[in-house]
Amino acid sequence: MSSPLPPPAFARGVRRTDAPARAHYGRVFDVASCPWDENLFATAGEEETARVWRDESGAGNGGRVVPHGVCRGHKDEVTRVAWHPTMRVLASGSADGGVAVWKVAQPGFGEAANAHDPQETSVARVDVLGPHAGEVYGLAFIGDTSGGSPVLATAAGTDLRLWDLETVTELVCVAPVKHDLSGSDTAVNKTKNNPPNRWEPGYLFSLSSDSGKRNLLASGCSDGTVKLFGCDGGGSTASAVASIPNHPNALAAATCFLPGGDLLASAGSDKTVVITDVRMSHRCVRKIHTPVVVMGLCAVPSGDDGGGWLAMVGSDGVVRCTPGEGGGKSAALRQFGDDEKNKTPVPLLCVASNKDGTAIFAAGSTHEAVASPTKPTGGGPFSLGSIKGQGTKKPEPAEIFIWQAR
Repeated sequence: MSSPLPPPAFARGVRRTDAPARAHYGRVFDVASCPWDENLFATAGEEETARVWRDESGAGNGGRVVPHGVCRGHKDEVTRVAWHPTMRVLASGSADGGVAVWKVAQPGFGEAANAHDPQETSVARVDVLGPHAGEVYGLAFIGDTSGGSPVLATAAGTDLRLWDLETVTELVCVAPVKHDLSGSDTAVNKTKNNPPNRWEPGYLFSLSSDSGKRNLLASGCSDGTVKLFGCDGGGSTASAVASIPNHPNALAAATCFLPGGDLLASAGSDKTVVITDVRMSHRCVRKIHTPVVVMGLCAVPSGDDGGGWLAMVGSDGVVRCTPGEGGGKSAALRQFGDDEKNKTPVPLLCVASNKDGTAIFAAGSTHEAVASPTKPTGGGPFSLGSIKGQGTKKPEPAEIFIWQAR
């Protein structure tokens, strides 16, 4: 049996020189490719904005990646962005405990994001959800995405919440399953008057969906476990399903379902990426030891048989990709070529693929942070709050890296 072919962006990808070099002031915490328009992607930044970008290179006129719209209104770092699979909607989550929902105009269709305001032609805020008890570290659209009422799942503090975007109401709030020292699973005790600490057991740091295969959601947590939630088909209810101890004595910062929804990957501060099979009671089927702590994961469709690959990024600035089920050679994308080995790569916090694996997006820290590293100011995987600690000094802009298959 021949080894699976790497996804197109890893097999023949070239780093684009027209990618935004000044995307956000400060770090970029998340990036997401638009599922309904291959020319759009979104980023979440430390300077309290989410931004939508448009790739005009396919227009045949020597175009490049340009700003499409800026999502303003959050009062703290924007940590997450998520696209609805079919609707022209983007969600952004912030360290201020709020979630904003934005209508995004599709390029070339002439419809403004806000028909009542000529200044909001590309991006317009339509809803605000929250507040949540803690920073919002997870967003995922779930349920029937073919035309029913859109439902957004959010992970903040120690709870998962489902929101009906048509009525702008909270449908359910679910505490995760707690994995105690005896090995048994119990419900997390909730105290409304005691705001969650990001280091307490069960603090949710990510949220990923299996795209409706079994209606599962997964979140990496501060206690080193992966919390699993089950939703009904319409996305109106949810319940805690399991607590998977993938990273003992460490922090689980990222999760990702591979294409098909059968395999679930998690990355921990113990420099491991663990892949479990949800068909076999979440049994570990592969454990990858990484040279650095992995901060971001994403599924990447392959170009040969539609199988799933897993991309990961961390502090060394390399985008690594490996077959989800093993059995093949890994591939990597680097920020600089062989003739630029004297340059120091930027640490990466997030990675995303487009729907066919022909483009990879990654971002993270700034060149300034690499030149003058400082001790993190807070807990959690992103150490939020550094911009406010700098007083009047504006941080350097962060760069977005894009590799495109040629």
